[in-house]
Amino acid sequence: MKKLCFWCRTWNRADVLKITVSRRAEEIVKYGLEKDVVIFIIDNQSTDNTPKVLKDLQKKYPFIIYWRSPVWKKQEEDFDIPEEILKKVKAEFTWFFGDDDILLKDTLPLVWKIINSEEAKNSIIIHTGHALLKPHSYKVYKGTVWEFANLMGFNQFIGWITSVIFNTKLEEEKKNFYKKDFFEKIWPKYEKIYNKAAFSYVLKWLHLFTYEKAIVIDYPICEPLKHSDPKTAERWEKENVGWRYFLFIKGLKLMYQDGILQEKLNPGFFKYLTYNLWDRFLSEMIASRLGIYTRNPRPSEGWQYILDIADLIDDLTIAKQIRTNVYLARELCREYQILKGKLESISKQETQLNEKEIQLKKDLETRVEKIKNTLLETSKELVQPVFKEGWEGKNYKNLKELRF
Repeated sequence: MKKLCFWCRTWNRADVLKITVSRRAEEIVKYGLEKDVVIFIIDNQSTDNTPKVLKDLQKKYPFIIYWRSPVWKKQEEDFDIPEEILKKVKAEFTWFFGDDDILLKDTLPLVWKIINSEEAKNSIIIHTGHALLKPHSYKVYKGTVWEFANLMGFNQFIGWITSVIFNTKLEEEKKNFYKKDFFEKIWPKYEKIYNKAAFSYVLKWLHLFTYEKAIVIDYPICEPLKHSDPKTAERWEKENVGWRYFLFIKGLKLMYQDGILQEKLNPGFFKYLTYNLWDRFLSEMIASRLGIYTRNPRPSEGWQYILDIADLIDDLTIAKQIRTNVYLARELCREYQILKGKLESISKQETQLNEKEIQLKKDLETRVEKIKNTLLETSKELVQPVFKEGWEGKNYKNLKELRF
């Protein structure tokens, strides 16, 4: 068994893979870890030059294992990987890596030291710092998955797949702890709901490992490769990822209803980059009612999902503020759509209007424009930065700092 496996799925990113996979392989060779580390690439039926690129890299770096799926899979779907391949890539730790993410130079030794430590043996997740989410504290901490998700925000802690290294042995032990019937009869109910949401893997990990031990390496370790990829936005629109963010809350709510999560979440859990997730949702609901989102509108259930966030957090003041903002925005949007409909109806009979109806039309136009401007300003205000992207070890006083 290897010590570490870089696990990566890819699709039509041949040019990027030349850079990102090469960097990982170079760092492995640089520190003489070829016998202990494997890079596993799953090709999700790429139609570009990916097979050739990876086969060429294999010749240069024999510790690269390449497997091409016989069928294309959606992001949330698992691959049916042959057992003989799984044996080759089995490792004590699995580092999930995005195909367009790059390992920074000379950061592997720190990670290697930590995964070989006594502390790592009992930790389910090791978080590696996203270099672009600054500032960093340049320290290492230990706590639980629950504590780090609340302090750092779910998105920074485990929402970016490349920041997660899994303790494979503990993962298997945890799953074996559950009876076989759990995964055959009970788990499919949850997985069906989780898979519809963005961050489906976060929901699964919170479900199974919330109170397990974790380590955070708050150093800049890896980051997305800066490249132009016009297909990404198109893919997000096609899969309606924006709405799937809302469904993430549906999954969380289910965990509370079934007693899987028993404590309410700190508002910090919903930190999303530089703003709060509920503000992003509210701005999207407003924008969709103003006709800005036309290809993938946000359904009316979105209002309730934002209210659900208020029910899930432990700060009564912030919860009240969220509810108030939702009620006000929802009523203004409703009024805007009703008045806009009346105005459009009147405008269709422009030539037949009498003096009173003309005045009514002007009044409606004024009111509609005023509501629209108010909602637009509100939407813009909601996504203004409210804090720094990085965690910087803030509020870690209840956690233990590790020294290596």
